[in-house]
Amino acid sequence: MLKTKDVSGVGRDSARVYRITEMSAFKAEKWAIKALWLIAANGSELPDDLSNAPFAEFVRKGLVALFKVNFKDAEPLLDEMLTCVSIVTQAGTRQLILADDFEDPRTLIKLRKEVFSLHTDFFTDD
Repeated sequence: MLKTKDVSGVGRDSARVYRITEMSAFKAEKWAIKALWLIAANGSELPDDLSNAPFAEFVRKGLVALFKVNFKDAEPLLDEMLTCVSIVTQAGTRQLILADDFEDPRTLIKLRKEVFSLHTDFFTDD
């Protein structure tokens, strides 16, 4: 069963709740390979000690490496991250309408971090 996590927005979005639903294993693995390939192709490097880093450091360094990539190249991956996010309403959940479901850009940054975290938390299972 896919994991889900509810996350509150930030600032002007603080009254909104977003639901992050884990990608399938196939889709998550494909996303990770595309991200690592892009990081390597753009000359960015992940530190050698990353596999021994605490989880929070792994998330931070992974996202920092991704954000060093040319935006035009990274944009499809960033957009794909948001396909895991829906908005929680009184009637249930629905897919995002990007122009209408965010007022504070910090919410998007928080959601991307949470999407990344949800898909990499298996590193802390041991």
